[in-house]
Amino acid sequence: METPPPLPSRRSLLLAGLAAGPLAVLAAACGDDGGGGGSAGGDRTTTTAAGQAFQLIEVFPRSPSYVAAGAAQRLPYLIAPGVEAPLDHIDGPVTFTVKRKGQQVGDPVVVEPSGGGELPRSYLPFRFTFPEPDIYDISAEYKGDTMTTALQAGPASLVKLPQVGGTLPPVDTPTVEDPRGVDPICTAEQQCPFHTVNLADSLRAGRPVLVLVSTPRFCVSAVCGPVLDVLTGAAKGRSDIDVIHVEPYANPMAVDSISEATPSPLVTAYGMEFEPALFAANRSGVLVDRLDAIYDRKELDGAIASALA
Repeated sequence: METPPPLPSRRSLLLAGLAAGPLAVLAAACGDDGGGGGSAGGDRTTTTAAGQAFQLIEVFPRSPSYVAAGAAQRLPYLIAPGVEAPLDHIDGPVTFTVKRKGQQVGDPVVVEPSGGGELPRSYLPFRFTFPEPDIYDISAEYKGDTMTTALQAGPASLVKLPQVGGTLPPVDTPTVEDPRGVDPICTAEQQCPFHTVNLADSLRAGRPVLVLVSTPRFCVSAVCGPVLDVLTGAAKGRSDIDVIHVEPYANPMAVDSISEATPSPLVTAYGMEFEPALFAANRSGVLVDRLDAIYDRKELDGAIASALA
């Protein structure tokens, strides 16, 4: 019997520039609870090295059109024991180190786990600014084991996704009064209350705003499933910030498969290849934080505070 060729390494896949198109990534892992975190991730292409007890699992796209060099990035990771499902609880903190061409970039970053006790799964919100376009090696220490992975940062000029520090584009979003061709405007079992304000109007009025792009019906994993509930709890009774929920698909009920659905206007305008994501902008329309894939109440409260500052 012939020995099968070895699987390509993560680094070789990055070098090849492999990336799924928006619809493929949007639909890839909705409802998958194997570490994909809804449509934002689901990548399990690495193999665990001999003797390695744990591995990092990205909960974000690996496309070079996702990570923008020179802009602050928030990259959520899970930890899995070998090839098993990700851990429900991470005993932190975890120290991350970034290298480029074998040389360390910046200082190590100590990341406290988030989500513990509140969400079904703990995660690591690693924040870092990659200085220039290239492939970077990421390592993290957990319980005496060194976990390694890699990612590619692309030129900021080629990353369409709004970046922290830039202006949030004023897109018209569906509301109860004007669905703007999106049906339904909310796939939650009971329609959420965040469909009364149009994003473009909110930004023109100089209001701080939170915009959540998520599909409660089609993304129910332990990672992306809770995002709307966390937002609902944080926004209850608030009048100092506009809160908007946007479905990523315009016609999810009119197609046989969610992979065939048409992206909603905001998803197209923002060049999104994933969901869910929460955008927090201040009174000047500046994006002060972006919480992709998964967040807990503490991170969300921090985003709200930044938007109101």
